[in-house]
Amino acid sequence: MSQRQPGKVQSIKGTLAQLMVQKGYAQVQTADATQKAWDLAAGERLAEHSVAGNVQRGTLLVMVANSTISQMISFQKLKILKSLQEQLPDHGITDLKIKVGRID
Repeated sequence: MSQRQPGKVQSIKGTLAQLMVQKGYAQVQTADATQKAWDLAAGERLAEHSVAGNVQRGTLLVMVANSTISQMISFQKLKILKSLQEQLPDHGITDLKIKVGRID
């Protein structure tokens, strides 16, 4: 964290950004944005049985309720990826990793 110099006023925007980083709000906002983008890209039917996770090295981890949902996502992978890339250009999503597991 930078030290303030006497007589120098730090902008509200800068202070708020530092606070968000310190408290982890930026990660929560990113997770929320990713989930919202996933819900839109996957569509209501698939989104209700899946949860978007983290993006690592350009790959978005998606947890799904069962193998049928996994297969349905695989069939629509290119369309979903294109939508995610348009909605979240700063995330650098280039692939999906689908895992079957609990989504609650």
